[in-house]
Order: sequence, then structure tokens, then C-alpha cells
Amino acid sequence: MRKLALSVSLGKVSGGFVAALYTAFGVTDLWLSLAAFRLGVSEGNPFLAFMGQHGLFVPAKLVLTAITAALIGFLYRRARAQLICWGALLVMVMVDVYHVVSLSARL
Repeated sequence: MRKLALSVSLGKVSGGFVAALYTAFGVTDLWLSLAAFRLGVSEGNPFLAFMGQHGLFVPAKLVLTAITAALIGFLYRRARAQLICWGALLVMVMVDVYHVVSLSARL
């Protein structure tokens, strides 16, 4: 019964809203990453670190965020994908929290 209540609650939120939240947290991650780079912190994502070595960190981060947000917006209508979409959002929130905590410790 509890699983059904969670499913019904999540079903009331639109995929566009979840995608917009993901985009907001993704852009925040970009901004916090750039602040961390100025303090000498390196990128933890190997793909984005590689792109950063070639001066493509910002475009790559924006494209990956946009693709993920578009997938969330598209797939969210499927009930089976909703928890995965929320999981992706939760991961992005945790990345932002990690940035804030680690930047606070460095300042």
C-alpha cells in the first residue's frame, strides 16, 4: 500500500518539472565546478576531465545536462521510469551538496 502511495504522489509531478529541476541542479553543478577549479580542485568525472583538458568542459557539461533533462522529460510519463528519473535528480542534488561542503572546507 505504501508503494502505491509513493507511486501516486510521484505521478502527480510532471516530467517537465523534474527535467527543469535537473537542469537547475546541473547548471549549479557547473557553476560550483568552475569555482572549485579556481581553487585547484580537479574534475572527478573522467569524461568531463578529458573534455576539460581540451577546453570543452562547459559545452560538454551543458550538453550532457540537456540530454539527461530531455530524457527525463520524455521518459517520465512511463511509470517504471519515474523512480529512475528521481534517482538521477537525487544524484545531481548530492553532487551539488558535495561541492558546497567541499568548497566550504577549502575557504
